[in-house]
Amino acid sequence: MNILPKKSWHVRNKDNVARVRRDEAAAEVERRKRDARALRAEQEVRTELLRKRARLGGRSPSPPAAPALFPPPEEAAPNREHEAEKRREQERRERALGVLTYLGQSAAEAQTCPPWYLQPPKKPGEGSPEVQGGRKALLDPLQEMRKGLRRAPSPKNPPNPPRTRPPNPPESGGATG
Repeated sequence: MNILPKKSWHVRNKDNVARVRRDEAAAEVERRKRDARALRAEQEVRTELLRKRARLGGRSPSPPAAPALFPPPEEAAPNREHEAEKRREQERRERALGVLTYLGQSAAEAQTCPPWYLQPPKKPGEGSPEVQGGRKALLDPLQEMRKGLRRAPSPKNPPNPPRTRPPNPPESGGATG
């Protein structure tokens, strides 16, 4: 089944072909008007220039320019050191982001430090000596033995025997039954 010609947006549809031709003709007319206006403006400028020359007797309309002792800032030579510094800074930023790579260089090699997934994992306890000393003290078996000795009774002072309550006296005068 061929339903494409029935679509309103189909390129080969007669209405669409006519609309395109109309739009192209209008664009061509607009382009010609614009070109004619530009040509007319150039012609008026040339005519005005020739009239000024005729009034001045063939001389140029503007007096000769005085020699420039100091060139204007736009024409001054660019500061090469500043441009080199800016270029180095830009290159450093791009290299840090991984944007700037050279031929045959991988993105990981281009970075100043390897990415987190390429760095070896850090073991807990690595770092400052205080942290290392505290961790070593906790894991030291000798320290564990000393703690146990502190809790145990010393042979010089025998432990006090546990206190026992005296038995309750029997109740007098009671019959069991």
